[in-house]
Amino acid sequence: MDFASKTRAGRAVLNWSREELAEQSGLSVPGISNIEKGQSATARSQNKILRCFQKEGVSFTDKGVEQVENPIFFVEGKTHEETYLQLLEEVLGHLKGKKSQELLIMYSDDSVSPPAVNDMYRKIRKNGIKMRQLIAEGNTHIIGPLEDYRYIPKQYFINRVTLVYGDRIANETSNVLRASVRVDPINAEIQQNTFNMLWSILEQPTETTSDERF
Repeated sequence: MDFASKTRAGRAVLNWSREELAEQSGLSVPGISNIEKGQSATARSQNKILRCFQKEGVSFTDKGVEQVENPIFFVEGKTHEETYLQLLEEVLGHLKGKKSQELLIMYSDDSVSPPAVNDMYRKIRKNGIKMRQLIAEGNTHIIGPLEDYRYIPKQYFINRVTLVYGDRIANETSNVLRASVRVDPINAEIQQNTFNMLWSILEQPTETTSDERF
């Protein structure tokens, strides 16, 4: 199956218009149209389109085009910081414009967040997305409003960030250059409920020693 056929078939499975694919991929509508007419596409454009399909569980096999329920895709970078920034870009892209806009962060630590990550957090907040974080007990390096944090007892704190947003759950893997994202509405809701249960019983920090604030 050539790439033009893949693009048309992927759109058909998802019932997407060219406008929707253009919006999701960051390409132009005329560009999508030209690709579907058989004009050559750059490797970058192809990757953008295939990535959109991958996030929706659409894959291409010898049997044709298939859609998998609850797909898993990966975000990768050359450094740990770049990987996490790519993951936050995915969060922003997924939540931007949606009615329910909240990013839940488990096992986070503002004290080790590089400036670029804090800037991305600001960007997420400026787009109207609420953020709540579970941090290690006793950590007073808090950049956001105190009411947006709760303390996890130290014995239960794991230094591996987990994000829950919309219908997705993202985890840092043992390889810090790779993060996995699972599209799973039911399990995302379970994680949200668990987070909210913990939120209702865990202690809120009362002070911050950070000079930097959101």
